[in-house]
Amino acid sequence: MLKTSMMDETSLLHMKNRAEELLEKRGVTIHHPLLCEALRSKGCRLEGHQVFFPRKLIASAVEAAPRQFILYSPSGEHDLVFPHPQGGFYTRSNTGAPNFRTVTGNVHPVQLSEAEQWFALINALENIDFCALPSVIADEDGVPEAVDLYALEKALKVSRKHIWIQPYETCNVHGLISLAAAAAGGLDKLHEKPFVSFISCSVPLLTFKHMDAEILYCCAQTGIPVQPCSLPTAGANTPVTPQGTALVCCAEVLAQIVILQLLHPGLPVIATPLPFSMDMKTTYTLQSAPETTLCRLLCMQFFEEGYGIPAHTYATGTDSLVLDGQNLIERTSLIHMLALSGASVLGGAGQIETAKTLCPLTLIADNEIFGIAQRLRRGLIVDDETMDIDELFGDPEELEDGFIMTEHTLRHYTEITRPPLFSRTGVPAWKAAGCPTMETRIRQKYDALCASPVRMEHTKETLQAIQQALDTAVAEVQRHTS
Repeated sequence: MLKTSMMDETSLLHMKNRAEELLEKRGVTIHHPLLCEALRSKGCRLEGHQVFFPRKLIASAVEAAPRQFILYSPSGEHDLVFPHPQGGFYTRSNTGAPNFRTVTGNVHPVQLSEAEQWFALINALENIDFCALPSVIADEDGVPEAVDLYALEKALKVSRKHIWIQPYETCNVHGLISLAAAAAGGLDKLHEKPFVSFISCSVPLLTFKHMDAEILYCCAQTGIPVQPCSLPTAGANTPVTPQGTALVCCAEVLAQIVILQLLHPGLPVIATPLPFSMDMKTTYTLQSAPETTLCRLLCMQFFEEGYGIPAHTYATGTDSLVLDGQNLIERTSLIHMLALSGASVLGGAGQIETAKTLCPLTLIADNEIFGIAQRLRRGLIVDDETMDIDELFGDPEELEDGFIMTEHTLRHYTEITRPPLFSRTGVPAWKAAGCPTMETRIRQKYDALCASPVRMEHTKETLQAIQQALDTAVAEVQRHTS
């Protein structure tokens, strides 16, 4: 596997030491009495809402985190085995984006029908491995506070791939778990083969709000995997340097991993630092600045190499607003750099405008770039066979016509990467095809995929169970908000 590193061994050890020191001496703020009490019973020190983690406790918790596990899929056809069996990475669609950009350029809040189409599109793209919930708006007769429940209901009915859940209300966490359990045929079956995982976040600095603490608490109780996340913005709520933001980001994610392993040793976790940065000239939040990429590289090495824990970050996307040159340059650069960092999951597929907008055309572009990056990640084997030593040292007369028809070429010519949407013909053939651009080919693929949507198939009983669980969860939301 081809891999790049940002830190030498001494720097990595120093960063790990400082992160653990933050958790031991500064601690984290947790606004959740039940979780705080549970952590006290496991040996953590409490001062009000402040929780401190002794070094020995951190070490034992990190040791308990599994290095090998499976994130299952509803269909059973797209299970994600960690670590990746071929040494590659997995990918996921963007989460939380509130806007949708249609192929005609119209931008508006994500509709439930568009979320349904989004999940079907992900099903059909071979290099997008699991889906995340977009931030939809409720239908006219829906409950606004239940939008995450509505989005998950659509995902459960459509997605054939693993589903990453981001709750939006504390009282919805139980409902989201109930919905997934209904689709699985019961909580015990969901625990046996979890085809959903949750995201929990830390905001503000080293602080876990009640909702995110509830996610940690409930997932630890029910055995549902978590991809604990930190969403810092360098220069705004974390230090302006990539190094400072990476330290905070990793400490916040490490704290969540420790919490989960103390409460449920062996629970699958994927460290998910998702740093951003603030443009100090405009105060606009960015995700694709080179310094932010460097910060993510530090975070990936911190977890993957420093602790042996699989890590996940934004590895595609753009600060551009449309599918233009900046868009493709930024997302290609991000994908290639993070692919070579050794990250286990590359996230954010299909988003533009700093993760605020979903764009189906961009999702297809990401699918193409991911395929190239997987090839780069595999690297090369250098031996006598791959260097064609036998023919190079053989009879020179046999090479007078070049290598087109040599035995070595016949053995290896199919190994060349051929991105399906790339142009690899000369001008005459290109003109004969109507001079298609990359965007033209992406649109053609989009139309073809939409014409034959790929969906999950459920029994009537499962669909009824999902609907009943949704109705119950929405009623609970209404009770809390009335």
